[in-house]
Amino acid sequence: MNNESAAVYMAPSELNPWEGNPRVNDHVVDKVALSIERFNFGAPILARKQDLMVIAGHTRLKAALKLGLERVPVRLLDLTISEAKALALADNKLSEEAQWSAGVDDVLRDLDMEEINLEGLGWSDDELAQILE
Repeated sequence: MNNESAAVYMAPSELNPWEGNPRVNDHVVDKVALSIERFNFGAPILARKQDLMVIAGHTRLKAALKLGLERVPVRLLDLTISEAKALALADNKLSEEAQWSAGVDDVLRDLDMEEINLEGLGWSDDELAQILE
């Protein structure tokens, strides 16, 4: 059994964004901030143990800083710089490969609309209206 923690909590200001991060994410920071406010963190930020360089989760970090959060969950990984950069690329690129099945319509329709507000899930109001028609 591995005794490594899935995440530790630390101040977001302690983390060092990867300055060469090729992913453009400023346009979604507000949406991610709304999601964090609503659901908290679904996944920790990934960072290198050695220098706290962010590997994955740059948008979550920007959102946390915007929200003024004092602590965020961080998974610290013991990787070389090259391994960290490769993981960052894979994390972003592989998520693009996934697609939504027609089942997403059913999941959205099955939500208890008295309990769940659809704002902040990432779909625009027009997209949701089309799905729910």
